[in-house]
Amino acid sequence: MNNNRLGNKEEKFDNDTINSSSFSNEPYFFSVSNFKLVLMSICTFGIYELYWFYKNWELIKKRWAQNIMPFWRAFFAPIWAYSCFEEIKNSAIQNRLSYSLPTVFLAIGYFIIQALWRLPDPYWLLSFLSFVFIIPANNVALRVNEGVNPSFENNSSFSGTNITAIVIGGLLFVLGLLETLMPSV
Repeated sequence: MNNNRLGNKEEKFDNDTINSSSFSNEPYFFSVSNFKLVLMSICTFGIYELYWFYKNWELIKKRWAQNIMPFWRAFFAPIWAYSCFEEIKNSAIQNRLSYSLPTVFLAIGYFIIQALWRLPDPYWLLSFLSFVFIIPANNVALRVNEGVNPSFENNSSFSGTNITAIVIGGLLFVLGLLETLMPSV
């Protein structure tokens, strides 16, 4: 199988290779419930989005034996979002799932909204909405996972670490929001 999967859009899956026993119980992609994605993204100030990208790049690297660095692709997520979204879209197409994903729109939107943190108060708060551009990809990733493994269960539960991040990050977010929106006394 060609190791340059990201650069060759015409390549077809070799189902015998892809569905080998080493991957039989492993999902194609990292997907979570939309509620969890939104809540964790807001309460971690976007760090959870980087985690989402990292976990997906890690699975892509493993499944297709890619010579990529998931950490750096996640770290530079606004630049690599298009490639990640394309991987998800192509997997849906190649597994004969009828879910469309406007990858160019989502990637450009994600890139632009990530840059909005540089805006003055309170407009920089718009940058917290970057999860909006990940949700469609997350939904298609979920459908791919369910399509290749009917017993797949989506990650919708909250771990102790998740709850800690929600409590601490949520409190910091609310305090920051109040500071930004309340007039100085």
